[in-house]
Amino acid sequence: MTTAGATTLGFGALGAPAAMASTAPRLPGEVSRTANVLTQKGRKLYDNIEVDIGGDRARLFIPQTVSRNSTAAIGAVWFFHAASSSHNALNGGYKYPGELVVDQNAIAICINAGGTQYTNSIATNAQKNAWTYLNALYTVRRNFLRATSFGGSLACYTYGKKLIPYIRGLYLVNGLYDNEWLYGYDTENRAHVGDAYNNDMTLIKGTNPARISAAPWANSRVKVLVSDDAHPDDLVIPSKNGLALIQKIAPVATTAQVMYHTLGHDTPGFAHTDMMKTFAQWSI
Repeated sequence: MTTAGATTLGFGALGAPAAMASTAPRLPGEVSRTANVLTQKGRKLYDNIEVDIGGDRARLFIPQTVSRNSTAAIGAVWFFHAASSSHNALNGGYKYPGELVVDQNAIAICINAGGTQYTNSIATNAQKNAWTYLNALYTVRRNFLRATSFGGSLACYTYGKKLIPYIRGLYLVNGLYDNEWLYGYDTENRAHVGDAYNNDMTLIKGTNPARISAAPWANSRVKVLVSDDAHPDDLVIPSKNGLALIQKIAPVATTAQVMYHTLGHDTPGFAHTDMMKTFAQWSI
């Protein structure tokens, strides 16, 4: 359902919000929370909660319009952070887009294992465990992936290998796609990708998103934001990553879009609202 002048992700159509907003009950593994937070734009109440899921930390923005254990289906946006960050990116660079998600009565979630763990067994198990955790509490039936920088690796692997169900699309900003490329390129050891695999090339190859064939990407929806040639991204080179992903999946994907910006490896401000617009289109 939509209201006049509002952008919707389609989440509201999956189940009506609760009649009255209320603080989420204590969650399993809850470490801390800030309750009754107002979103900046929509002035919607949510709870900012940190939890421990099988040894991995995660941060969630839970709208107070969402009821735990309700049969009403809702949506979730999974934020994949950069290597220099953690699940607390949802309190930092991802806070504003996370609140935009809350404004649409959907859950925002960011796990810690992404980024510095790339797609090793720690990261992939944490991703699967986080889905099991979230789905046990809420009836999530639409998942959207939003990744930046080296967090793109786990996001691409999650989508290509279907580590979680109900994925509606991936929005990738200056994101990593090819772990083997990074391992060879990272001569200054800025990314520490080798550390995540004990510098074992067999392990790096084994879960490299770039080695997933085109077939599993059939009917996928992907949009990548990359810097143009006049403003090179020297940290994650687009032609080896986001653009390489688009080139592979374009013949089989439902959507394979590219948008350019001029900020090198920095995230352009328009990415947040464009993400919401894109997810709304993909929710139909």
